[in-house]
Amino acid sequence: MVHERLLRNCEDFVWPVDSTFHGRFIIDVEFLDLKICPVNGGEASSIWPSDGLLQSVAAESTLRCLSRMLEEAIHSDVTINTADGTLRAHKAILSASSPVFQSMFRHNLKEKESSLIYIEDMSLESCTTLLSYLYGTIKQEDFWKHRLALLGAANKYDIADLKDACEESLLEDINSANVLERLQEAWLYQLDRLKKGCLTYLFDFGKIYDVRDEVNNFFRQADRELMLEMFQEVLTVWKPI
Repeated sequence: MVHERLLRNCEDFVWPVDSTFHGRFIIDVEFLDLKICPVNGGEASSIWPSDGLLQSVAAESTLRCLSRMLEEAIHSDVTINTADGTLRAHKAILSASSPVFQSMFRHNLKEKESSLIYIEDMSLESCTTLLSYLYGTIKQEDFWKHRLALLGAANKYDIADLKDACEESLLEDINSANVLERLQEAWLYQLDRLKKGCLTYLFDFGKIYDVRDEVNNFFRQADRELMLEMFQEVLTVWKPI
């Protein structure tokens, strides 16, 4: 049985035991948790260290520091030129997040000498979202808004976890309005799960009829191997009467 008992002094450690047994016996006591009450009152706290709580507090503190580093450009040492503005960042954070960035600053490339990176295929807003992901401060609504741009950046700079997150997100809301675009993105960035999801939506669920007006234009622009794969998918699901 488990009993909770407030222990204020040594006398509180004594429990009366009702037993008809005479002689010596041993009681094994196990403290599942032992808490200390403050002298002036208040909530009791455990004497055992809480690694989970400590790690959570440390993680929150680290994220606050990283957020300040990014927002206030504290000791920033690299400038990023986007399509419509500039940002300040830190070589160490970029290098730890991306082997491509790490290579830029490790070898004698122009980025190492000038401390300047050109990411002109991203807007200032989408690149800011990319940095917020790398610094661990990204907001869900910003991720959803810029996930296609983030996918391109994740592929370009070899940020595998971001690429996986974008693919997972794009799988969640496939519909007739975006399925062909998603299929093209999946082929371009070699996203097998997204590609399978789009093909399943089109052929297994029969939604190809909902986009028949867009298909002709899609076929004029699609890669030949992608068209072959789509044809093979048709043969897989087609069952002659």
